[in-house]
Amino acid sequence: MKKIAAVLLIIFCLEFSVPVYASDIMPKKEEVVYGLLNTDGNVKNIYVVNIFEKGKIIDYGNYSKLTNMTTSDKLNVNGDKISVNATAKKLYYQGNLISKELPWNISLKYFINGKEISGKELAGKNGALKIMISVKQNTKVNSTFFNNYALQISILLDTKLCDNIKADNATIIDAGGKKQITYIVLPGKGADISITADVHDFEMDSVTINGIRLYLDMKIDKDKFTKDISKLSDAIKKLDDGSGNLLYGANQLSSGIKEYMEGLKAYNEGLSEFDYGRSKLSIGADNLKNGLSELLKQNDSLEKGAFAMQQYVFDTINLKLSEKGLKLPALTPENYSTVLPDIPELSTVKKQLDSIVEYTKGLKEYMNGVSKLERGAFDLSMGLSQLNEYSSKISSASEKLYNSMLEINMAAKKLQNGITSYKKGTADLRVKTSNIDGEINKIIDEMIDDVLGSNDKTVSFVSEKNTNVSSVQFVLKTDDIKLSKPKSIYEKPKTLSFYQKLLKLFGLYKADY
Repeated sequence: MKKIAAVLLIIFCLEFSVPVYASDIMPKKEEVVYGLLNTDGNVKNIYVVNIFEKGKIIDYGNYSKLTNMTTSDKLNVNGDKISVNATAKKLYYQGNLISKELPWNISLKYFINGKEISGKELAGKNGALKIMISVKQNTKVNSTFFNNYALQISILLDTKLCDNIKADNATIIDAGGKKQITYIVLPGKGADISITADVHDFEMDSVTINGIRLYLDMKIDKDKFTKDISKLSDAIKKLDDGSGNLLYGANQLSSGIKEYMEGLKAYNEGLSEFDYGRSKLSIGADNLKNGLSELLKQNDSLEKGAFAMQQYVFDTINLKLSEKGLKLPALTPENYSTVLPDIPELSTVKKQLDSIVEYTKGLKEYMNGVSKLERGAFDLSMGLSQLNEYSSKISSASEKLYNSMLEINMAAKKLQNGITSYKKGTADLRVKTSNIDGEINKIIDEMIDDVLGSNDKTVSFVSEKNTNVSSVQFVLKTDDIKLSKPKSIYEKPKTLSFYQKLLKLFGLYKADY
């Protein structure tokens, strides 16, 4: 009775879903394809119910048998052409197809305790059951059906006979003491299904497979996806602009370091000249004792010269530090010792200034102690010795500073090259994401096509000559796996009702209905 109700429901839906059209040479039609399969999935027979509106009908198909299911109007056959003048509001006629090819190659395999067994032998068996169902494309049939039609595969297992039922990726529901296991195979996709259970006295109803074209009311607000993507695209543009500014800064840094290197080079050359002068000063110190009396007369001049020398060194160092771009207050003998300790990199400069200040102080003390001529001459000699030592350290420190700046200059060039590559990358990213909204919409459309199939026109399963087909659906079922029951020799033949006859035409009728 459930199967009778299912068939009536299909007919009822078809009755009210097809609008009335005027008669035409090729009237609009619907096709319902019924496929009867063996327990292993091989096709036994394919029946097609063709549905038309009232009027003159021309249809095409290669059938071994035709049956008018609605009226007694004669179906005229001329090769693969079928014609009839339908007098009923709606005409249903069945054709038994000669071909046994479906759009899908369907295979069912059964295993008990790991050993493969046929569907016929499986009835009544006990043990660990495994059912494997494979669905693949049949390339002998128009690919439109495989690429655009979804399959619903349903397996019904009796919970009285089956325990510990497992079916990955399936929808499982309870249906009156049975477990209904349902799989959906999307358009263009095959399937490999595995179902396991512990069974005893096993029996199973038919596996049913329905194929329909999906029409889902899927309203996707693409703006929700593309809105944030647009923000990302704008951010990439800003990133590219920012990388341009960063590259400009790196170029400026490299140029500044280059100028600083030139300044350091000039400073080292100045130190060389200073060493040369210091050497001469040492020679002059040897003659100092001999010229003490004359020197005493030149005290004021020597003192001014010493301070001028000190001022020269401070001015020179202030100039170099300014050229480096260091925002420091001007160094003076009074403040340099409090300013420079906070900058470890300039410790050598502080030592140089320390030596100059020490020298000036020493010279002043020397001149203040000119009255102590003999001891002052000795102090001058010691002061010159210290000057020689500090001068050597200043030269060494300056050389190290120059070498360090060479390394910094190389690092700056690498940074410049890296930012140049980075700028190229952001520019490429900007170009490639300029149409990212369109690409996202394209991907969304492709994802929808993967679920629903493409927008290919509905075609006839029966014959390509049928060009005005509104819908095609497939209803497939395998044989039951049942223990055979002996028939009574005294069983009285039954008179079939209209609905039983209808089921019998589809190969669905059983005598125990």
